Amino acid sequence: MIRRSLRSAAYAASLLAADVVLLVLYLNPRVTLRGDGGALALVLFVPYAIAGTLAFWSVALLTRAVFGWPRTPRPPIHNLPWFTAMSTASAGAAAALFWLNLVSYRHSLPLEVVPALAGSAVALSTATLVLVAVGIDTALFPTRGRGISSALVVLAASSLVVVPMALRPRPAERPAPVPLATETVTPVRRIILVGVDGLGPEQLQGALERGTAPGLAQIVRRGAHGPLATLRPTEGPPIWTTIFTGRLPRDHGVKSFTAYRLRGSSTVYELLPKGALVTLLERASLVSTSPVTAASRKRLALWNALNAFGIQAGVVRFWGTHPPERIKGFMLSHYFHLLRKEGVSADTLHPPDLLSEVQARAITPEDVDASMLGELLDLSAPDTSQVPWRRDLVERALAPDLTYQRAGQVLRAAYDPPFFATYFYGLDRVGHTFTRFADPERFGDVRPEERRRYGAVVDRYTAFVARSVAELVQGLRPGEVLLVVSGYGMRPVPQWRRAWEALVGDPWMSGTHADAPDGLLLAVGDGVRAGATLRGASVLDVAPTVLYLMGLPVARDMEGRVLTEMLDERFARAYPVTYIPSYESLAVTPAGAEFLPGLPSMPAESP
Repeated sequence: MIRRSLRSAAYAASLLAADVVLLVLYLNPRVTLRGDGGALALVLFVPYAIAGTLAFWSVALLTRAVFGWPRTPRPPIHNLPWFTAMSTASAGAAAALFWLNLVSYRHSLPLEVVPALAGSAVALSTATLVLVAVGIDTALFPTRGRGISSALVVLAASSLVVVPMALRPRPAERPAPVPLATETVTPVRRIILVGVDGLGPEQLQGALERGTAPGLAQIVRRGAHGPLATLRPTEGPPIWTTIFTGRLPRDHGVKSFTAYRLRGSSTVYELLPKGALVTLLERASLVSTSPVTAASRKRLALWNALNAFGIQAGVVRFWGTHPPERIKGFMLSHYFHLLRKEGVSADTLHPPDLLSEVQARAITPEDVDASMLGELLDLSAPDTSQVPWRRDLVERALAPDLTYQRAGQVLRAAYDPPFFATYFYGLDRVGHTFTRFADPERFGDVRPEERRRYGAVVDRYTAFVARSVAELVQGLRPGEVLLVVSGYGMRPVPQWRRAWEALVGDPWMSGTHADAPDGLLLAVGDGVRAGATLRGASVLDVAPTVLYLMGLPVARDMEGRVLTEMLDERFARAYPVTYIPSYESLAVTPAGAEFLPGLPSMPAESP
């Protein structure tokens, strides 16, 4: 009986392991079993099969020892006791994984993969229901013949592998782009774009009500604002690449913080399944990761389109800007502050002419003194807890934000490009850690001295960013438009995830954007209608709107729209929206290497 139970556990666990492998193939359509079967078997199938076998067999032995189960004299498959129950568990787990990844990566999967993955999820769910029905029949009628039940178990179990494998489509080839001739264009408007993640409509409304962000309040009064629908997965690299390309992750190719490699394979995997405990494979050195690079992007970005028309662009810090592209204007990598610390920042700025000036204005965590900290937290309150405030407030938020702010000022003053984009990441980092102290009633485990010391950090950091934005507003010249763009907002971590993070993750994580809260767009300047409210806007609309404001045609293969509701009537009449088929045939290509394992790790915590 023990040996047969072990065999049942091995068969059922193998079904689940095979579904994990098939799910990886769905998430990476260009990976094949022929080319990568060995690595998939070694890294995914074998570990999940062994772990599943031990788990199923242990449960069977424990249940038999405690309850004396199974009492049914005639199981559906005579030589495989427990196989029906174990296969039901495998089918249910596989169905849950397929549905979870379909929802999580619906914006990242190619269009032909989405219905196939949905069909597989439906098939796995149906097989689960069939196996549950057989189990109920076996329990209610233990002496009934098992001919039909045996056939149903075999068919349902085999369908767990056969149906997903049969439904997996071949990857579609991208059509050749339409050739496009360009000429030098004088931009209609100059654009300043400020990225501020972690700032959503709720955060803005709270800051306006408390009067802690007068710089943002000024934009709301003088310009346009509204929520900006975000994407899943709600992670910085795919969302900001969408903002700068006007394309979904399935098209532009940046789908996560990292790319993956399986041990024994040279293939780069764009995604691995959510919910499949991939981090354990990383700890076992079966999977290696590397941050996405500039070459991970498969579509041209705003700065490429602008350069093609002879318009310079300046880009500071955004995700996916390492190595910096050789654009007309300048680009400062988001790795500058990390590589500078290691003394290897030579390849973080293009062109490198002003690298020494930029380095001289960098701020290290040690440069942040008590007077600067006193503006963000109450230093008079006792520091009796283990809150990692220096790591998350100083090292990962304030010092880098100040570094790139000062670097942007130097570079913009030197080049004065018509399009300038810079990025504040610190509010996102601060929101992850200090939300609990800003909203202690929701969490219930905040001590009075912690609330006094850290309770205003989120508001004060928002005010710090708002002051930086206000300086740009005050310096706006005729013909300039300032856009403040947040790719997503921030919400308190739900109770179940707090418990999970306390066990295996960051116990101080209290703010999250995993459920895709709306971001925010604020606009002010020449041509923007005062008091306009945006409705139905998304991160896909930023690139078309920037192109339009600068007097360039919008590509029809972009998936967003021009936010004409934010324009004043005179500007809209003077500059009608024009279109071209695509920008993809421009003679510009992203620079950089596909997989750079030597890069230092970024604080790319889970959303």
